[in-house]
Amino acid sequence: MKDVARHDVSRQRIEQALEDIEGRTRRRWHTMRYDCYSDEELQAMRDDLLDHLAARTLTDPRLGTAPSRIVLRTAAECALGFLDLGCYPNGDQKILFPLIDESISSEDTDFEAVVEHASTARDWLDTFALGVISGMVRERDRVIGLLLRDHASAIHDGVPYSKLDSKSDPGELAEMDTLACYLTKARGHLPRDWPSVTLCMPEVDERLDGALRLNALGALTPDQQLLRVLLEDDQSAFEQALSHRLVQYRESAPPDAAPRSLLPQKTVALAALAVQVHGWALRVQSAYLPQALLSAPEG
Repeated sequence: MKDVARHDVSRQRIEQALEDIEGRTRRRWHTMRYDCYSDEELQAMRDDLLDHLAARTLTDPRLGTAPSRIVLRTAAECALGFLDLGCYPNGDQKILFPLIDESISSEDTDFEAVVEHASTARDWLDTFALGVISGMVRERDRVIGLLLRDHASAIHDGVPYSKLDSKSDPGELAEMDTLACYLTKARGHLPRDWPSVTLCMPEVDERLDGALRLNALGALTPDQQLLRVLLEDDQSAFEQALSHRLVQYRESAPPDAAPRSLLPQKTVALAALAVQVHGWALRVQSAYLPQALLSAPEG
């Protein structure tokens, strides 16, 4: 069993991240709800939550407790809301903040007038990662997986329902298209056609197409390299690549790293796909990989 050590974050930053997360989240929600929505405020809320979540791993290394799960879920909702707004700023929107049992919606806010971003493949990748490790993607009734597939198509089309320009990195588009193959398709357009299991193993030809898509990029990011190995459906090769990725990540961490750097979300999401979809019991352990985030949430 390989165990990869994690980099350190200053005690002061950890203590700051742990302090009054509910109060800070509520203040940011209040600003967006009663003052003025801003992309920066929503992203700052997400980052606050992820800093807090990562700091919690010092006392809850599995991140399996209810307080940890609801913080993660709220961060995932922030990411999904940011993606939604950047694709459909004039649509019916409701962003949930379960940690404080509040929300913001298009009933209260003219988002089109204040949203300043058009969603990109990078936003999609961030949402996919948090959706997988939080379990949000498994919510059948909210069809998160199908929404993500639709958002991927919209991003390819340059998010036509936004007045702003969407420019995605070609490598991130290829990564998005490949990961979208892990989202189960609907059999039709009616609710009865929605998939009951939202994550699936891509077909052999889909994995081959994904591998060719990534190969065509030439230079890959570390997480794209790890995804490329995952597509081979070879547990030993993936474990070796995962271990290498975590060591590489630790060694590249800056000395002033934010607490959220302790949870490399994209890497954790790929490990979660290995466990939940490929069905592997990974023989790589690390504080970077809280066990509760790798397995499918109960219920």
